[in-house]
Amino acid sequence: MNEVTLARSEAIATVTLNRPEAMNAMNDALLDQLVETLESLDGDDSVRVIVLRGAGRAFCVGGDLTVDHTGLTPAVAESRLRAHVRAAEILREGHAVSIAAVDGAAAGAGFSLAAACDLRVIAESAVFRAAFVTAAMSGDFGLSWSLTRLIGSARAHEILLLNEKITAARAVEIGLASGCVADDAFEAHLDTVAATLAGGPPLALGAIKANLNDATQLSFTECLRRECTRHVATGLSADATEAGRAFLEKRRPEFHGR
Repeated sequence: MNEVTLARSEAIATVTLNRPEAMNAMNDALLDQLVETLESLDGDDSVRVIVLRGAGRAFCVGGDLTVDHTGLTPAVAESRLRAHVRAAEILREGHAVSIAAVDGAAAGAGFSLAAACDLRVIAESAVFRAAFVTAAMSGDFGLSWSLTRLIGSARAHEILLLNEKITAARAVEIGLASGCVADDAFEAHLDTVAATLAGGPPLALGAIKANLNDATQLSFTECLRRECTRHVATGLSADATEAGRAFLEKRRPEFHGR
């Protein structure tokens, strides 16, 4: 059985963590396949949206604690981890808009992957927990970085140090997600969000994503400089011309990413 599956629907790629019997806990095989899948999608300009989700009743409960690491040297372990955290990097830095579709537990590195995505679409059954303290580990896949920028330093400290369980309602309250939907409405809502993004102008969406990422790392002056470059590039694109024509002609635009 594939540890990670991929389904394509035009510009939308759905990547599913596929170890439902283990609540999609991450082992080396799953992580190798996840990185390989995301790398291939990041190299495909026809992909505009990546939806990351888990099979079964969980999004992902983090690393598989049943794996025996006896005999594994620190150097080898760190080399493997550095290769695997590329998954979080692609979700955040890649050209496609990434959506974490969470309708169950997201814990440990699973929480990290959800936090690395551009958007989190969550159901009422969603629950988040850092869980690194429980495993006597410091955390990986960028959760401390992502949470600090998503919800602020004080709340990030509480979640990571106190191991707070975050319900869907609490996630909305603290700004981890903008809203949650009933479980029976989750799939339809997810499809609507993904389709809306997939129908948008890909060059502009990619540039907006880059602007937002810059805003967490660079000075205002440098953000302005890069923003100007991207705004001019997108403004002179064929997609921008099409957007103007569609507005004047009172029709839906068709964007092609050029």
